[in-house]
Amino acid sequence: MTEGKVIVVTGISGSGSSDFCKKYAENREKVKIYHTGDMIYQLSLKCSEEPPIPVENFLNKRPSDLDKLRDMAFEQIFRNLDEDRRTYERIIVDTHGQFFWNDVFYNAYNWKHLGSLDADLFISMIEKPSVIRLNQMNTEQGKSQDHDLRDILLWQNIEVNVTSGWASNYRKPMYILPGKQDPRIVDSLLFNDFLVYFQMPMTGISAEQNDKISEFKKKLLHFGKEMNGLATPLIDPRDIDIETGEGLSDRTKMIIRRQTVHRDLNWYIRQATDVIAFYPEGTNISKGVSDESTRGFETGKSAFVVFPKKTTSPFMDIATKVFHSESEFFEFFPSYMERRLEQFKRH
Repeated sequence: MTEGKVIVVTGISGSGSSDFCKKYAENREKVKIYHTGDMIYQLSLKCSEEPPIPVENFLNKRPSDLDKLRDMAFEQIFRNLDEDRRTYERIIVDTHGQFFWNDVFYNAYNWKHLGSLDADLFISMIEKPSVIRLNQMNTEQGKSQDHDLRDILLWQNIEVNVTSGWASNYRKPMYILPGKQDPRIVDSLLFNDFLVYFQMPMTGISAEQNDKISEFKKKLLHFGKEMNGLATPLIDPRDIDIETGEGLSDRTKMIIRRQTVHRDLNWYIRQATDVIAFYPEGTNISKGVSDESTRGFETGKSAFVVFPKKTTSPFMDIATKVFHSESEFFEFFPSYMERRLEQFKRH
């Protein structure tokens, strides 16, 4: 048996990172998960000579006390890590980069621990801010903090930046994934850089057009299963749907819009190798899709556009290739993807 791979997964409270880890483990055997937040709290219950601290008050402890408990939790992981690598195919460390507590950001990590983990892959989970808020407000800790959407967006942004810094420091791959992402994408990304960012018009499309987009996506996913038994690794921006804006201030609405653009252009596209834009029949040119295709093309991605009209603007040619029908694209893509999978194998 080959040595097990260590995967570090981060995400702010309510982002769904722990659920992502659990769903991944349900889909394969020989997976070990360490939930460091739970470990730290349980250690506090064993160590204290005073009455147990309710979980909603736990992060009121002095940072130095929390650091000691965190060190103890990681020492537990390290005692088992060599044996885990021999026993399990995947060892997942579900942890945090930052705490945001009583309006102050605190580091939730130690560089020494990260170095000792020798992780093979870093992942940061993100989610729609209103979903995160709802999840947080279903916990006693979340109720005590009552974060608004702006708090959540900025916290999430910092969490991604911190995780990205870890990966950059150790020269390991790092991915930012939406909470609804199929966790089986992990098995593809561990061994191959190939990743598709799937684009589509989202504003003002009909239910029928959205179904057409989903059907196109289904075909894309199927090619990966045919080639190596794994769905084509793909990011779908619809996995984080657009906030309705109901009851939000103009300032919060603007922050959400800016963060959405930042997420798609600077997170999703940056980590992809290929960007594929699909326009179903009857949809108009989307500025968002156009800007994303241009960003992908001008940063060295293969940028494909499927647009069902023969006459197009010269600016649509800012792409690797434009296809004028689905059938034309799907005649091309399978052999292309096979070459890309070979090209982007991790060594």
